[in-house]
Amino acid sequence: MKIGITGHQHLGSEATITWLWDVVDKLIHQYHVDFGITSLAIGADQLFAEILRKANIPYMAIIPSDDYETTFQNRNDLAHYQGLIRTASTQITLPFEKANETAFYEAGKQVVQRSDMLFAIWDGLPAKGLGGTGDIVQYALSNKKHIVHINPITHKVNML
Repeated sequence: MKIGITGHQHLGSEATITWLWDVVDKLIHQYHVDFGITSLAIGADQLFAEILRKANIPYMAIIPSDDYETTFQNRNDLAHYQGLIRTASTQITLPFEKANETAFYEAGKQVVQRSDMLFAIWDGLPAKGLGGTGDIVQYALSNKKHIVHINPITHKVNML
């Protein structure tokens, strides 16, 4: 099954990140994931890619723009992204020169369109800007995609 990811960049405490890792790892096995789709943003996207990589499951990277690397705030974040992009089985860069909300929204839509199901690491709140997690969840729902909602605040998992 092809699974896409959407989620927050700031995942919370170390305990929450550990919980998210365990939940996503179990879900990957539960749903027999054989391919992942991610934009490799900091947070949920990179956590998902790391788990896939550890399990030797290939993943596609949907890159929002030509200058996406400029969105990473420091050398460690950039190096982490570059390591994950190198191990992606496929890369698709969208036709945007500059990283912006429209590029992020279009990347999220591509993740949804190419997936059989979506994992959403989401607090349940509306997006703070176009292309945020809430927008991608709404887009997935409008396209009748099954969504596993993983709430990092309540530590609950449910289907949407």
